[in-house]
Amino acid sequence: MKKTIKQLLNTSNKTNIVMGAGNALLAEIAAKVGYDGVWISSFESHAWNLLPDANILNTADYFDTISKISDRIDIPILVDADEGGPSAINTIRMVREYEKAGASAMCFEDNPSPKRCSFYGMKQSLESEDIMCGKIRAAVEKRLNDDFAIIARTESLIQGHGQEVAMERARMYNDAGCDGFLIHSKSKSPDEVLAFADAYHKENLRAPLVCVPTTYNTISENELCDAGFSLAIYANCSVRATVKVIQEVFEKIKTEGTLSSVNNDIVPMETIFDLIRVDQLKDNQKRYGS
Repeated sequence: MKKTIKQLLNTSNKTNIVMGAGNALLAEIAAKVGYDGVWISSFESHAWNLLPDANILNTADYFDTISKISDRIDIPILVDADEGGPSAINTIRMVREYEKAGASAMCFEDNPSPKRCSFYGMKQSLESEDIMCGKIRAAVEKRLNDDFAIIARTESLIQGHGQEVAMERARMYNDAGCDGFLIHSKSKSPDEVLAFADAYHKENLRAPLVCVPTTYNTISENELCDAGFSLAIYANCSVRATVKVIQEVFEKIKTEGTLSSVNNDIVPMETIFDLIRVDQLKDNQKRYGS
């Protein structure tokens, strides 16, 4: 039976790794490699459509992606729900639609609507405590199944408000009922996140800790585990890796003037056949006819 994100959050003595995978092919690869779950991020989902991460895609767009991925993999899906919509009413619809599509959890942050990517360097303020806590309560109370996890994320550190504000938000979001708490940082050092984790655990707050070590990526899984993080999201490796490899392959073909120049840089067709389950197609055709 497929594990849930809530089960991963409540695993002891391990930091579970959720890999960013914005489409079914990448999610299948993540599952085959052995990751604990997949993350459908706003950043990657927009990038695959050549769009900036700025609330341009809607719930229906994500529903389609979640459905295609859920149908093919046996590891849980965590969805980036940006700021959870303009109001708690929007949050309720997101929760229910994403559950129906096959997601196991969703995460939303205390950026005000319309949300902008944390790494764009655009000035933003934190959403009011009342609005954010209202969204958390709405998500928790209106989800269809208690196994669907609600992860609340604060941008306090990213926006320069410091540890005290981040901890205040942590207390509030825990009180509102979140199942996990994500502390986000754009520092290249893990120090501020580790300092927060230490203070968080000293307060004995209920919700397990989650992080996204995109910028402080020298930290190891063992170090995250020692710091008490239940879940780490490797958020955007897949889109960045794809762009790098495809650019290199395309440029090499253009320069060399022959497809054979990249024979050692691309997988054989059989690898794709395996990922898209051509054997299953053949078996079904043999059993049921064309």
